[in-house]
Amino acid sequence: MPGFTIRPLAASDRRAVAFTFGRLSERSRYQRYLTTKPALTPRDLRLLLDVDHWHHEALIAYSPPPRAPIGIARYVRLKEFDAAEVAVEVVDGWQRHGVGTALMVALSEQAARAGIRRFHVSMLRDNAGARALARKLGRPNQPATVIAAAGNVVELTYSVSAGSSGPAGSSGLGSSPPSPPTATGVG
Repeated sequence: MPGFTIRPLAASDRRAVAFTFGRLSERSRYQRYLTTKPALTPRDLRLLLDVDHWHHEALIAYSPPPRAPIGIARYVRLKEFDAAEVAVEVVDGWQRHGVGTALMVALSEQAARAGIRRFHVSMLRDNAGARALARKLGRPNQPATVIAAAGNVVELTYSVSAGSSGPAGSSGLGSSPPSPPTATGVG
């Protein structure tokens, strides 16, 4: 697919966040939120848009014209200054086209500039795409490591690898995303 753009999420992106959520299937929502989530509440929207671009960063991807939001990736810094919880969602029609990878590469670069060295990811055990994305984005020779597992939820950690490059989309952040993975979303 043609290139897409990535930019920081702004407080004014309420409609874009709601639009993106509305384009996720029930399964994609379950994989992203680890529970059934038929709608975003006003509180959910406030929390998702409360981005300070240091402790809580979020990036949004847009399709080529007619420009529609197609994915969002975010991190929230943990108590350990150099670690953050990370999540990504990509609308169903754009999954497996490199959007998740491009978002995570750009987010990793932002995180590295903010002093974050490790990402923590909570995902469903059967979310093969999310596991593949975490493996792909970690530093070479430092694979994602399982830090906890309970029921169907697995928590992984991996070292942030900034500076990856490749040909998938276009980012307004000066990064070039790598080639597309077979990922559905992390989180």
